[in-house]
Amino acid sequence: MNNRMSRCAALIGTVLSLSSFAQDCQELSLYKNGSESGKMETAGNTFPEPPEWSANWGEMDGMQPPYIRLSGMKQTQGDWTGTLSFQTLPTSIQGGTLSLKVRSTQKGKFGVWLYGDFGTSPISFQNVEANTTTAINVSIANLIGNKNVLVNKIGFGIFDVPSYQYTTLFLDDIALSCASNRNNELAATDAVTETSPEYIYDNLQPSNPKRPGKFLDEPAPETSPAYTQEERRRIADSTSQQIVVSEQEHQQIIRHAKATSVTPKQSRDRWFRNMYFMDRNRLRDSVIANPKGLFYEAETYAAATGNQAMPILIGNVDYGYRACRDSSCSSTSIQNSRLLQASLPTASVSGSIITIHYDPYFVSTNRKNLPVVEIFTDRTWKVLEPNTKLDIEFESAGIQKLQIRLTEGGLTVNQNLFVEVK
Repeated sequence: MNNRMSRCAALIGTVLSLSSFAQDCQELSLYKNGSESGKMETAGNTFPEPPEWSANWGEMDGMQPPYIRLSGMKQTQGDWTGTLSFQTLPTSIQGGTLSLKVRSTQKGKFGVWLYGDFGTSPISFQNVEANTTTAINVSIANLIGNKNVLVNKIGFGIFDVPSYQYTTLFLDDIALSCASNRNNELAATDAVTETSPEYIYDNLQPSNPKRPGKFLDEPAPETSPAYTQEERRRIADSTSQQIVVSEQEHQQIIRHAKATSVTPKQSRDRWFRNMYFMDRNRLRDSVIANPKGLFYEAETYAAATGNQAMPILIGNVDYGYRACRDSSCSSTSIQNSRLLQASLPTASVSGSIITIHYDPYFVSTNRKNLPVVEIFTDRTWKVLEPNTKLDIEFESAGIQKLQIRLTEGGLTVNQNLFVEVK
């Protein structure tokens, strides 16, 4: 899949490498305000978690949301490095600078470098202070000399990260100051005319919790269970349910699932939050497919398409909750319930048309059957069959509502999903 998804970039690179550099050049924005989401290469990536492409932690010392966020923690000290490709790459450059804004929650050494037809450039290092936005400007001549070259990827990293230190890195306003105008026009033309790569569906049993890697080489770690082994056995003896949450968690799940008007970020995050409750309160391992893993896989594919195509995420889970029998909650009984909820892996989409895939791979469930998915578009409800796709067209930019209807096992749920169309 990764090879298929890189065909367009390879084709553009071939065309651009044959063209001559224009006499004038212009600044080329690679990432700014979340409008040019990119792709994190899986090969050689050592960051603990995948990137969040449109993070919003508020304005931070000149860094305006949205921006790229990478976080995590490792058991051993070491370097965290990765490679980013963007919609506007490859491009020819000659001289100028590579500029970006960097912010880290911990003091450290940040590095950035280039990949292209010249190979790999040296690393340009910059010390960054904790919780301080640093504007970095790297001379292209110092990296690769003052010659016409083709750049197709940006390497970056934070080095000597201590063990057991949770670190968050923010990146924003990434740009090259002197790119060829002609090559940018070629790249833009190819980006429009090249069709999205073929999507390969997984026709698997929905209740099977095992999911091989689809777009990521490293699977997401399992969520730590809420119960000890002894607590699991004790609760399992009193119910046939595989998942048991508290009554407070149950009420949060209901509120999240029934919310009708939320921000795009809340619309995306509520599925992740509800499925987190499901997964962590399991009474044994491998009850449902790891929802965190499915979310990261879906997010990675969406980013690789420039947020123009994405799989729909579905949770369809039978569970129990501990209902209080009295006002002091000194006595409880386990009541049966069910979560049926859908989501998209991104809060924003690029362009007026997005493609939504219904891939059984992205259904996390302990039930046997796949839900029926209907989407309201063109003033009618259209069924999105498993292993198929549906193009959705939005009338305008800005925050838009997507109406979804899920049906399975006698339960029908209507949802409003919100996205920002850019």
